[in-house]
Amino acid sequence: MTDKKVAIVNGAASGIGKAAALQFAREGYAAALFDISPSLHEVAAELEDCLAYVGDVANEADVAAFIAQVEEKYGRADVLNCNAGIVVVKPLEDTDYDDFLRVATVNLGGTFLFHKYVLPIMKRQKSGAIVNLGSVSGHVGQTQHAIYGATKGAVIAFTRAVAWELAEYNIRVNSVSPGSIDTPMLRGDIQLESTRTGLPFDEVKREREKEQAFSRWADPCEVAEVICFLASEKASFVTGADWLVDCGWVAK
Repeated sequence: MTDKKVAIVNGAASGIGKAAALQFAREGYAAALFDISPSLHEVAAELEDCLAYVGDVANEADVAAFIAQVEEKYGRADVLNCNAGIVVVKPLEDTDYDDFLRVATVNLGGTFLFHKYVLPIMKRQKSGAIVNLGSVSGHVGQTQHAIYGATKGAVIAFTRAVAWELAEYNIRVNSVSPGSIDTPMLRGDIQLESTRTGLPFDEVKREREKEQAFSRWADPCEVAEVICFLASEKASFVTGADWLVDCGWVAK
């Protein structure tokens, strides 16, 4: 049990999830971290008050066991931040049903499962804040990203619906939709495009950076700041919203 607020963060081993976990810790939260990668333990080693669990967000038994450990150790859940996600970059006709199922079960199914098991704790408390990770791909069409974009659009719609469902319990639910963020996922995306086109990685990266109004990618910490703001009492009247952190991409 703890008097500290507790932030549950999935996808916490790298990218935006790692940046959010470290930011929550800096702000005084106990951190309960979840990721499929064993490198999660390296992130946990940087934190003083932390629970780390290596598992698959699309595996209900893993999620249930993790949340049971969170409840046993801390007795509370103040923030849920769902970041875990994967992408398949292929023309639609080359995308098979297994690709579709894996992207859907991780990006949307994992978000659902974490809500399902965390909500009983938050409802008992009659308080909590949830921040889900959408994407600019849920707002604009991107070539070879149809399945990914569909799942992120679904996360945004899911967020809006759950915000109304949980309002009576004083639980706020919002999403953040990043543009181009310097993460392993985006770099993998660029490498695939580089391989497909035969253009150097850095040249493809420069072209993709031009999609942002400031012609640069964001550091994951820039998204983490928005996540932590939405989780805080500073955003006490914000629920059911999707916050674009896309450097003007959708505004163009």
